[in-house]
Parts: sequence; C-alpha cells; structure tokens
Amino acid sequence: MNIYDISENYEKLKKSVINKSLIQIGDKGKITVEECKEILLFDENTIRMKLASCIVTINGLDLKMKNFSDRGVIITGKLHSIGFDDNGRE
Repeated sequence: MNIYDISENYEKLKKSVINKSLIQIGDKGKITVEECKEILLFDENTIRMKLASCIVTINGLDLKMKNFSDRGVIITGKLHSIGFDDNGRE
C-alpha cells in the first residue's frame, strides 16, 4: 500500500466517523456551519444543506456563502429562520 492509498483511506475513515455538526450564529448575520456534507440548494433567500445527522434550511435575505470547504461554510445575510429535518439522514 502506498502513501496515496493510506491517505485516501484515512480521509474516508475520517468522514465516516464524523457525525456531529456545529452551527454558530454570530453578530451581524454571520452563520458558521461546521461539518457540512453537501449544499442541496442555494439562492439569495434560501440555503439548504446536508449535515451529518439532518438537513438544515436557512431562510433570509441577501444570503451569501463564503469559505466553503469539506470542513464547513460561512453564511452571511439577514437571517429569518433555520429549520431542521431529520428525515434527510443518511
């Protein structure tokens, strides 16, 4: 097994054991979502994303995403509501 295979297997294992997400709502319309698995819907008024244990829908105005990576995403804008749907579990 080479180093590439080891690294790839480690990343798969890491993603499979992470089953917790964290959502932080900060000042001035900043929302940080850690461990976001997938963006399902994105427009200026709605962002729907798949987390480890549920689907989260964020509604607001002028929503923008920043710094999207495999670790999370930062959302800015005027927040109206956040909804959780645990029927969307993997």
